[in-house]
Amino acid sequence: MDDTRQTTITFGGILTREEFDEAVAEAGWFRHLRWLVVVAAVLMAALSLRHAAQGGPINAGLLALALVYGVLGLFLAPLLAGRMFRAEQATGEKQVVVDSAGFVVSRSSEELMRVPWSAMYRYYETERVFVVTGRLGWKIGLLIAPKRLLAGTGETELRGVLQSAPLRRSKRLHSR
Repeated sequence: MDDTRQTTITFGGILTREEFDEAVAEAGWFRHLRWLVVVAAVLMAALSLRHAAQGGPINAGLLALALVYGVLGLFLAPLLAGRMFRAEQATGEKQVVVDSAGFVVSRSSEELMRVPWSAMYRYYETERVFVVTGRLGWKIGLLIAPKRLLAGTGETELRGVLQSAPLRRSKRLHSR
């Protein structure tokens, strides 16, 4: 096999919660959201206490809103990830075909999405999954390929296709 881009890899199955959480954490989707909400909470708290430092009353409404933002900063990312996982599970088992043109995700005989490599920009590899991220119009796309579903030499072939595709490999410490 001289050119791994000519390889067609087909796999199907359902993600586990651990694989989904590992993929979302590796892609870092909620990392920036959490910090943004926490910074907003700190700024609101500082603004509410500014008058107290000058001898005036504390802005209780703004301080309560800062507390709500702080709680959201802690719990929003896991809540969103859980909701995304449940939505993924509700659609059932999917089949994925990866080839030189990109990948096609389908359920039974219904094609859900066809994504060319030009729409994808980065891939990550962890101990359990391959994750490919990109943009599909205004939406952010995330393809999660669990290694347990890649039969035989599928893992090696997929790694070869990802390395020869026009994608950047993540340089994070978590990637393998």
